[in-house]
Amino acid sequence: MKKRFLVLLTIISSFVGCSQDQSLNELLEGFEKQNKAMGTVSILKNGNNFYTKSIGYANIELNKKNNSATKYRIGSISKTFTATIILQLLDEGKLSLSNSLSQYFPEVPNSENITISDMLYHRSGIYNISKAKGFEVWISEPRNREEMITKIKSKPSMFKPNSKLEYSNSNYILLAYIAEYIDKKTFGEIVNYRIIEKLNLRRTGFGKDIDFSKNEAMCYYPENGKWHPITYHTNLTGTMGAGGIISNAKEVSVFYNALFTGKLISKESLKLMTSPKEEMGMGISVNEFNGILVYGHDGAIDGFRSIAAYMPKLKLTICFTFNASSGSQSQKLIKIFKAYKHAITQKK
Repeated sequence: MKKRFLVLLTIISSFVGCSQDQSLNELLEGFEKQNKAMGTVSILKNGNNFYTKSIGYANIELNKKNNSATKYRIGSISKTFTATIILQLLDEGKLSLSNSLSQYFPEVPNSENITISDMLYHRSGIYNISKAKGFEVWISEPRNREEMITKIKSKPSMFKPNSKLEYSNSNYILLAYIAEYIDKKTFGEIVNYRIIEKLNLRRTGFGKDIDFSKNEAMCYYPENGKWHPITYHTNLTGTMGAGGIISNAKEVSVFYNALFTGKLISKESLKLMTSPKEEMGMGISVNEFNGILVYGHDGAIDGFRSIAAYMPKLKLTICFTFNASSGSQSQKLIKIFKAYKHAITQKK
């Protein structure tokens, strides 16, 4: 994730120093015509909607177009939701970042030396189960807590906690279970009352099997200039806080804006979240280029691709949620930012 998100430095460079004559509408319509992407883009300025547009199909076979209400799997952007929940529990005095993992899951190797903070920063040394052989097939079936813990503890600790950064989905699966342990609710219920209800989000939640009747998008892969459906999907009961949330671009943007403007966690916790170790904050990456700070995360699950970013200096939030994408995601973002800059220039 860290390497993928470093593209935002390139994006900011483009935003600061380049010009672009293409409008946002022309750009995204070009993506659609050239089979480069299908999905939705949302841009908020000062917390207000600046631009939203959907392109392509939520379901080609059913002839259903994507629209602003279409829901997508957002993959690892779910980690920002999970980190927010953990920091809310910190604000409420229900846990400490220095708590050891052994207080909750002593069976995980080296748990007595791993803290909540280590897990939030991806510095725990816990084996990343996503790297397990055949994981993509295994995770396509429903997986309960016992099965996930068994898979996580099957490998020894990878390194001494807090000695280095190594991205691991296992961290955020375990953090979701810890939230369940403390709140005595399912993770889906926790996301609902701690974030969704507070922000009045209507198209966000913990995901289940894709339900086309509820305007949930199918995902696709490109081949020979056409989109083909991916029918072999991750079962989100296993991904938990690492990648189990569904939403759309507008509501992810609303969540990001609320989070980074202090509406979901305390100032102290927000400072912790955005204080990086090796450019990794808590549930986000933290990068700076030419004086512009960028907080964000990307997501990739099955054929879905998404990115969310907030730039405090510009008071700008941008998110895309694609259910099909070909070529470079970074180039798409660069072009979106260039088109945004052109739109701002035209309004002056």
